[in-house]
Amino acid sequence: MEKSDKRIPFFEQRFIKPLWALRHGQQGCSIEDVDEFCISMARPAPLLRDQPPSPPAPPKPKEPKRPPKSLIEGFLEFREWMNAPPPKPVPTPAGKAAKMPRIKPFDLQDIPGAMDRIGWPMSAKVMRKWLAGDLNYANTDDGAKFGINQNGKPFPPNMIDTTMFKLDWILGFGRAREKYEQLVDEAIYSKKANNAIAKIFRRHQPSPCYRDAWKLCDGDMQKYHAEFQFQFVLIDAENTDKFIMFLRGAVMPHGLLMDDLYGSLGAFSLNAAIGGFFVGMVNDRRARVEILDISLYMRDVFTFHDRKESHLGGAIERGSQYLGHWNKKGFVIVPSATALGEVTTGDWIMAPIARNGMITEDGVYYPVRNRDYRDWQLEHNQGGDLILYSDRRLMRLPSPIVVEFDLW
Repeated sequence: MEKSDKRIPFFEQRFIKPLWALRHGQQGCSIEDVDEFCISMARPAPLLRDQPPSPPAPPKPKEPKRPPKSLIEGFLEFREWMNAPPPKPVPTPAGKAAKMPRIKPFDLQDIPGAMDRIGWPMSAKVMRKWLAGDLNYANTDDGAKFGINQNGKPFPPNMIDTTMFKLDWILGFGRAREKYEQLVDEAIYSKKANNAIAKIFRRHQPSPCYRDAWKLCDGDMQKYHAEFQFQFVLIDAENTDKFIMFLRGAVMPHGLLMDDLYGSLGAFSLNAAIGGFFVGMVNDRRARVEILDISLYMRDVFTFHDRKESHLGGAIERGSQYLGHWNKKGFVIVPSATALGEVTTGDWIMAPIARNGMITEDGVYYPVRNRDYRDWQLEHNQGGDLILYSDRRLMRLPSPIVVEFDLW
């Protein structure tokens, strides 16, 4: 797309309420030349994390001392240098004069620094971990849900993080706290939860002794989640339509969803898993389980996979998810890029913009989509999708959850 003097509206982040302000008319942004202001991926990838330290370099052998030159040798070298012709200038082909960039290129690896500047430290932290990881990405919808990579294998252990996120931090956001209360007050006692519990214990031998599910899994969070998770609630998952999310954000009860929680986790789940329990037989066909406590935690698959979705019954293929226009200072939201990105796979709408027409490092913003991160991974053979877990919160139930079920 070429430069246009037409001004288009955008949302700009503020640090007073309302948190985001709509700029339009003469305050809008100008569309710039995509060939001049395209996001760069030229910077070398960061050092891989989780690597053993490099062995120390062997000491350099001492160079033998060169005997001093004689006066005659020195004079002959000086005369040769004086008589040497000057180097010939390299001719520039006609019509192909080098065009110097007006501003320093913006690299995809500058985004974590921009996240720090706008007060999104957790988003920056997880992004840096992603950039420094081995090549690992989900390339199917099921892979993005269950953590299956491009080789059809479960994400390796170094792509599973259980220490970065604390549940207390997550619950500091009002919308997460509401869902958490829904989980512990209602969802864990639902018929759906009872059915999930029965399904879990059909896989286990009855025993009258007290057992701890966490210890049965040897403290392995992945195994624990797979074996004993029985209920969950989703946060921000209903806001996958980003255009509606951006426009409604300023009037939602807890402010705009574009915050550090959304930047670091996107749509994620709060989960309940079985803790301590008794399970025994009622008769030869029926068992009874009594759950005394549960574990509560967050789980998320951090990926830039674009789900295979379409509009109008498959007539329009959905484009790559738009993640905002970014520069080193932060980001802005262009509603037209958000809306049209949902209904086209083309690049024509994803143009750089200049705030108030200013061609400066702070004034030009670059469109970023999921596919840019995928392109970066393939360019550098690096960058790892992650499975993220928070710490566990153990909750003693006010009264045990009791479920009776048929064994077959």
